[in-house]
Order: sequence, then C-alpha cells, then structure tokens
Amino acid sequence: EGCAVQVVPVPAPGRRSLARKEVKSTLTRYQVLGATRGCALLQLQPKTAFPEQLQVHLTLLLCPALGDHKHSSRVGRVLGVPFLLTPEAALTRTQVLDKELLSRLGLSPQQLHHLPLHIHLQELMLP
Repeated sequence: EGCAVQVVPVPAPGRRSLARKEVKSTLTRYQVLGATRGCALLQLQPKTAFPEQLQVHLTLLLCPALGDHKHSSRVGRVLGVPFLLTPEAALTRTQVLDKELLSRLGLSPQQLHHLPLHIHLQELMLP
C-alpha cells in the first residue's frame, strides 16, 4: 500500500504552521533571461531544496516549466489570461500548450505527453 504526497503551495504560511512542521518554508530566486510570444527562459536559484520546489514555484508564477505535466494543470486560462486552479480542479495529466507553441516546437497534441521536463542543472554550489 503506497502513500501519496500532495504538494499544495501555501503562499503565506503562519508561524504556528511552520513551528508544527505542517508546512515547509521554501525560497527560489529567479531572473527572466529572455521572453517572446508567451514563452520565457528563466534562471532559477533555489535557496532551499525540497522535492518539486521549482515546479511548484513556477506554477505559482503562472509560468509552468515546459514538460511539467503534473503541476502545469493547475494553471488555467480565460480569454488568454492565466489564473491558478485549485488542486482538485486540475484534472488533466498532460501539459496543455496553445497551437502556436506546439507548432513552433514541431509537436502534435498526441506527442505532447512524451515531452520531458525542461529544467536543467547548470551549476551546483555546496556550502
């Protein structure tokens, strides 16, 4: 029997929740290196190290990583404006990309679920 852990971001946890270890405090610094037509290249610098931290933080920025099929489903769009969905409302398990981006990537909608997560380690600094 397995145990499923659900990562639910809490933007402003209280001190009591942190003290009781109900939530974990995480920090990721980021810089936009370039952006064009709905896509951006970001440099991420996590100051803490928790599983899926970068994917969750990018989702909170309404800018999920390319190939993040798990967390990207929390970002919905109405008339082109992104917004955050509740974890229960996020039902799809394959990232949804608009037709223009799929075309630029040379992918069909059927090929999208094969797209790997595009987060790449550039440098690792140990204290």
